[in-house]
Amino acid sequence: MSLRGPLYSRNVRIALGCASLLGGMAPATAQQPAQGVQSQQVAVSIPAGPLENALLALGRQTDLRLVYRSEITAGKITRGVTGSLPPAAALSRLLSGTGVSFRSSGGNTVTLEAADAGSAASPPDGSDDTTLAPIVLRDGDSDGVDAPYETAGSTSYITAEQIERFRGSTAGDIFKNTPGVISANNHNGGAVNVNIRGLQGQNRVRVAIDGTQQTTTTWRGYAGVDDRTYIDPDLIGGVSISKGPSGGAAGAGVNGGVVGIRTLNAKDIVEDGKEYGGRIKIGAQDNTTSDFTINAMTQQAESADFFDFENGTGSFVLGTVQDNFDFVIAGARRYRGNYFAGNDGPTIYNTNGFTDDLSFTKPGHEVFNTSSESTSFLAKGTIHLDEDQSLELGYVHYESTFGEAMPSILFNQIDVYRQANLSDVTTDTFTARYRYNPSDAIDLKINAWMSIVDQTNIATSYAFYLPPWITPETRPPADDPRYATTHTYGGDVSNTSKFDTDFGAASLNYGVSYLLEDIDSKPYCSRAYATDACGTPMKPSIGSRSIGSVFTSGEWEATDWLKFNAGLRYDHYWLKDDGITTKTGIREKDGGRLNPSISATIEPLDGLQFYALYAEGVRPPTMRETMGNDGNVKQNPYLKPEVSQNWEVGINLSRDGLITDTDSARLKLSYFNNSYTDYISRVPNIVPPPIPPGTEAFTFENLEKASFSGIELSASYDFGMFFVQGQMTYYTDYEFCRRGSPCSGETVSNDYAANHMPPELMKILTVGTRLFEDKLAAGLRVTQAGKRLSPVTQGARQYTGMWVPYTTVDAFATYKITENLTFDLQAENLTDRFYIDALDGWNPAPGRTIRASLTAKF
Repeated sequence: MSLRGPLYSRNVRIALGCASLLGGMAPATAQQPAQGVQSQQVAVSIPAGPLENALLALGRQTDLRLVYRSEITAGKITRGVTGSLPPAAALSRLLSGTGVSFRSSGGNTVTLEAADAGSAASPPDGSDDTTLAPIVLRDGDSDGVDAPYETAGSTSYITAEQIERFRGSTAGDIFKNTPGVISANNHNGGAVNVNIRGLQGQNRVRVAIDGTQQTTTTWRGYAGVDDRTYIDPDLIGGVSISKGPSGGAAGAGVNGGVVGIRTLNAKDIVEDGKEYGGRIKIGAQDNTTSDFTINAMTQQAESADFFDFENGTGSFVLGTVQDNFDFVIAGARRYRGNYFAGNDGPTIYNTNGFTDDLSFTKPGHEVFNTSSESTSFLAKGTIHLDEDQSLELGYVHYESTFGEAMPSILFNQIDVYRQANLSDVTTDTFTARYRYNPSDAIDLKINAWMSIVDQTNIATSYAFYLPPWITPETRPPADDPRYATTHTYGGDVSNTSKFDTDFGAASLNYGVSYLLEDIDSKPYCSRAYATDACGTPMKPSIGSRSIGSVFTSGEWEATDWLKFNAGLRYDHYWLKDDGITTKTGIREKDGGRLNPSISATIEPLDGLQFYALYAEGVRPPTMRETMGNDGNVKQNPYLKPEVSQNWEVGINLSRDGLITDTDSARLKLSYFNNSYTDYISRVPNIVPPPIPPGTEAFTFENLEKASFSGIELSASYDFGMFFVQGQMTYYTDYEFCRRGSPCSGETVSNDYAANHMPPELMKILTVGTRLFEDKLAAGLRVTQAGKRLSPVTQGARQYTGMWVPYTTVDAFATYKITENLTFDLQAENLTDRFYIDALDGWNPAPGRTIRASLTAKF
């Protein structure tokens, strides 16, 4: 358990700051092992130095939970400890000669006390009652903020505090501080749609909410497809990101990476030592419309005043933690009208000698189809059946009405660019999690879940063939309501065993998982005449897609400075078409692959690691690529799965007390080279003349391979009053290799990948300060996005979302009015720049936006 990272965990600050000495029990001497504490040996390496820093390191390297007053350890020095020994023995050596003792508080929790605690515990009023209620650091979910800096491979973690600091306009904005990760089409559709290192869409990246999958593939015309996930940021407890092939149940059938979103639980809300807790949050913002009119074609130029409170958010969370159970309920409601673009910045781009407008929207004007109105609810409870067993049941509901626009009307249909009818989505997610952990050899987890997604997406097209006396203003919109519902079911069973050998400590994780995606949708028309006439009939996918996986991974600590990890997983997939009659006559398809991974970590100094990693993964073709047709695309049931071969080398640094006794430094620097054999690409459907009516314009095929390589950096330094964080992603090379053709740096014309290519260079710097005894925290974030990684061919320039390299500045300030009342103020796009976000198509990003919120905890 990590007690301190770049930002102190809320629970640890409370525990370390308690002024009451835990009493009522006779303390053990520092040299006596605490009874009941785990006795299995673990490898620890903690240098001599300040006792406070040593205890933090011990918490990271063992399962001990330490409870103590900060003044007990202040100014004390330890001689350190190195070797393989029980956690209690390691703690005993750290405390030797410091005048601090410890005693068991049950399980793996120990309480530290001054050597004369027995006499010092008497209250000043002379009363006889010297027993105070104990304060325990509960297990709970660790912040995880330090995990990326101790992992052999590219991982990232986003805390709830970081989400709140830069809230942004959409849920996808939470990824803006994460190297190599972008939420694409972030301001068009109201969902999270993650791109990791150039991979996006068609189930290449999995976004798992509490281990579930709600992702649905939504066709976006020439811009490709979105893998959409819906979640309210106020319900998020933390986000873990693994880039590339991943182990465990969530990694089955994906090759781009896994984004694990953990929703709130009771221990996020209830303070340690208390049984009940809650949080109420309200907020408002400016730079949006107070109202808009469906089918309007004239964009507003005046936004609502901040104090009109036309646009705002509100949420509540209530939780309880009891001896045998904990429970939390939460709800969130938010409304935002169409936002306004910034005023300053270039409005055109130049490529291949051609100059085009970045957007139909003018600087300072309303951006059509960017509104969002949502309601969310969460209920989650855990029953502790005994000391070894727990059962968690959860439910998350999300519903939203939002604006969106098909990219085709954003770049080549100025006469129909308007405020369309709103789309809507409803999601329901159910989870059940059982855990049995009686010993190091048995840590059994059984999970089952179901998610339901109902969505209607509106695509506004152009009523072309009407009499010339009908003007654009009176021309009827050709709306395409596209309805789909997806039921996804999943389950997994896994166990982790830890044991010691004569050759070092080892652990083994192994399990099985299964996922079934049941897709249903309705045929629709891509309209070309008017609202009551059908243009091109579309028949989307109807059927099922399932993936079964058997996986295992092991870790061996050969020495206290050398560690190896290895894994194997076998993924098998099945596709079944229950919808259209395919032209090929093939209605079912399946296949599978065995995927290995291996890594090594060398730690020559405490907190400094060098690692190397190689991993393979598989991404089966989707229903839409093989057996559906809702985008003028001929299905191809002969597609092979995409296979990734990724390797990476890197450096991790995680040090507390690097320069001063109270500072902390974190760094992760990695070089990656990711290759994808049989990469699936959309290509022109070549049909010899005469071309029959209704022939699809495109089809899918396997390229020989695609590859991306680059450097990622994530670093932070914190010494209390001042902190700085930086992230960078730089792609050193990439290529697409078509069969029968030389490899090149150009995507296939009209391929979806053209709209998945990230900036060649992305840099983010955050600087901040804490003042007035940490009551005020304030700072700035500067983001620089470079040019698109790949050039755009002349034939594809109209269909590819463009941006001009940009620099934006965001600001934040948090003031703690009282212990339980906090005021937050944020400024997004402080310089009011007019720009298109990378991978965001043709919608300008919001101009200068001021947000304020008030959070009360009790």
